[in-house]
Amino acid sequence: MTGNSLTGNSLTGNSLTENSPAEGPLTGQDRRQALLRRLAALPPARREALRRAMTGASAVPGLPLSSGQERLWFLNRFDPADSSNHILWCLRLRGPIDPGGLAAAFTAVAGRHEVLRARYRMDGDRPVQVVPPPEPVVLELADGGADPDAAVIALFDRPFDLERHPPIRVALIELGEGHALLCIVLHHIAADGWSLNVLMREVGECYAAHREGRRPALEELPARYADFVAWERGQAERVGPARLAFWTERLAGVPVLDLPADRPRPPRWTGRGGRVELHVPDAEVVRFERVAGQQRSTLFMALLAAFQATLGAAAGQDDFCVGVPVAGRGRTEFAPLIGYFSNTIALRADLSGDPSFRDLLGRVRPATLRALQHAGEPFERILGALRLPRDLSRPPLCQAMFNLTHNLPKDDLLRTAMGDLGVEVYPPPETGRTRAEISVDLYRGPEGLGGSLEYGSDLFSAGTARRVAAAFTALVTRAGTDPDLRLSELSRLSGISGLKGE
Repeated sequence: MTGNSLTGNSLTGNSLTENSPAEGPLTGQDRRQALLRRLAALPPARREALRRAMTGASAVPGLPLSSGQERLWFLNRFDPADSSNHILWCLRLRGPIDPGGLAAAFTAVAGRHEVLRARYRMDGDRPVQVVPPPEPVVLELADGGADPDAAVIALFDRPFDLERHPPIRVALIELGEGHALLCIVLHHIAADGWSLNVLMREVGECYAAHREGRRPALEELPARYADFVAWERGQAERVGPARLAFWTERLAGVPVLDLPADRPRPPRWTGRGGRVELHVPDAEVVRFERVAGQQRSTLFMALLAAFQATLGAAAGQDDFCVGVPVAGRGRTEFAPLIGYFSNTIALRADLSGDPSFRDLLGRVRPATLRALQHAGEPFERILGALRLPRDLSRPPLCQAMFNLTHNLPKDDLLRTAMGDLGVEVYPPPETGRTRAEISVDLYRGPEGLGGSLEYGSDLFSAGTARRVAAAFTALVTRAGTDPDLRLSELSRLSGISGLKGE
């Protein structure tokens, strides 16, 4: 640096260490006081530059994190080996695979989206993200051997060092005969479900462009993830107090969901989990949708009500919270970005008075609509405002989660070609991780309702999870036929008699 810089007028010539001849010799204490006065007179930006130069800190200024990122950062610091906040996506590739082209495609996308190459560290008492210049994304090569799922799980489980390495890793796992698995693992701090579709759209275009010797046909991004962080902070100042008041009033005094467990609860939540599949045939879903429509409810609202009824019967409770993820991209300029935008809203169940399923829908619908009107309030701020008792053995506030992935873009996730390669989704193996004690993730397809139930394996056996899944799907089927049955009767007919036991 030259001119008015740390090597110019700041530390040499007319500098902090110069004595005026008129002042005469200075004592050590005089020198320290003079130095402090001159430091105090520097502009803030110059003081910060000097501090970084003297301490060896990065010259790249740190950017603030979003509320969701801050929580994920502290969870990672608390348990760096926990992979429950990793996102996995795998594709089977067929054809003349070009590893160099794949690496170049991911490198190009990371060059467009700063969040894919950010590093996270503490700056004083706050975490910041530092974005280095674009750098190559390494494509790892592995042999799938006789058990490619084991290679996938090893890639998924490997911890992210968020301070030193980017929050994305990519591997090509050879299967032989011109087949390979392209496996992508992202830390949640840099991406969400919506981001996966953006990532695959841009990687597909960049790979095709590389193979065809042309420039990728990608539009310039209208914003950066840092713009979302600034917008979120501005929202917190403008409308945050009213939104927060809604949630603190709505959730005051909510009890934990205390499901009867097969095993003693460990003192600390570990995130270890398992998964069982769910399915409801199309004809039964159509009847269930008809009931929902009669109450002016969506399929999402009706399935949430059925899940609440299942949990309430299993736990013997009529009051608890179910967490629901929302996209969190309230502005159009955020739609084409990769980043962690998703938020969780806590929907409080009200099963009091043993209502009919139809009456329960009449409660769930307005409660869901009001919650969605206030969905922009970050979950982390709600947790802080509620001042819940500290309990490391459970996920905070929402021990159960529910998701219907009907509103997320997925055309590029389900793509069948990438350049000259044939592509199909490779069902990810069970990772053994979960973010809730019990959660349901569903999708509506032409064959009906599909999805999975994940469960905390520290608490529940696989047999218990299968019974809960069967009871939930049975309740959906029965409610579609007899929506005026009370929940107690629906639960009895669906076989919900508690979770415990094989």
